Amino acid sequence: MKRSVAVLAAVLLAATVFAQSPTYNPAGETTVSGTVRYVDSAANADGTVGVHLVVTTPGGPARIHVAPAMFIGMNDFYFLVDDRVEITGATVTRAGETAIWARTITKNGKTLTLRDADGTPRWPRATAEDPDGCGVAHAPIRY
Repeated sequence: MKRSVAVLAAVLLAATVFAQSPTYNPAGETTVSGTVRYVDSAANADGTVGVHLVVTTPGGPARIHVAPAMFIGMNDFYFLVDDRVEITGATVTRAGETAIWARTITKNGKTLTLRDADGTPRWPRATAEDPDGCGVAHAPIRY
């Protein structure tokens, strides 16, 4: 009986966390342009690395959650400080932090498409362990 209660509690907790996890909402899309101020990465235990940017825009700094580094590299793309970029993506708030989950990023006239129009990542499907959409499970990044 104790084991059944523990399993039920774990299932309910997981369902609650999953239900509260933000999702990509195409209706919430926005486009920002600016200069890359920071390029940051977060590594998962399996070695996958997620890429994040802070872009200086006329409205202030914007946090951008991009994609797994491997996916970006396989598409012959990269990001450096001082790159001029235009990002289209959905604004998502998680754990009190607001960021843009990038759907497309344009740099030097070349566009990298990271997500389909409905927000589905073009890299192997994200999981409940990848709540910020960068492709890697990690603690919140603080700037």
